[in-house]
Amino acid sequence: MEPPNPDWIVPSHVVFMAPDGKTPTPVPKQPVRLWVPYVVGDIYGSPNAGEMAPVELKPDMSFTLNLNLKHLRLGRVLEPTKFSQKWMEIDPKEARVARVLPFVVQKNGILPLGIAEWLDTDSGDKLMLVYVDRPARIRGDIVYEGRSLTFAIDAKEAGFLWVRQPAQSGTYEPVPRPANLVLAVFPGEMRRP
Repeated sequence: MEPPNPDWIVPSHVVFMAPDGKTPTPVPKQPVRLWVPYVVGDIYGSPNAGEMAPVELKPDMSFTLNLNLKHLRLGRVLEPTKFSQKWMEIDPKEARVARVLPFVVQKNGILPLGIAEWLDTDSGDKLMLVYVDRPARIRGDIVYEGRSLTFAIDAKEAGFLWVRQPAQSGTYEPVPRPANLVLAVFPGEMRRP
């Protein structure tokens, strides 16, 4: 068994935001919980692997996501990479990927309360949390809703990567783990580039 990786222990908290991504909105009065499933074999799409371990959301909306525990279970459910977006590719072809795709849902239900996105509060960047099972490169280019997007995700080793999602045209690329990270819930439904 591998020793725990301290970078894979993610203390954070849930915040509710207006569409501008800067203005906080009140926490809903109804009880909520976290559901943290995975998309395996892709970084887009609906979750196709459940939670590896439940994540407790405390009354003050704080939580700790321990990816050390989850990664041991994740290896058993990984599938060959088959991107739903035909313009994306991975090298080597045998590399397997997954995306941690958190939701904030009703405490006694499954209805998401909006779109949950990892947010670096220092830069304002939205982030993806992606896992690769070996060193790999994810590449792709697309023009989507008038934005030119490039995927230049290089993983130097197996593990979890924080990937910056550009707000306008730009590059999806790994960034160091942010010092100030929240799980922001925005109004609306999930969309992909």
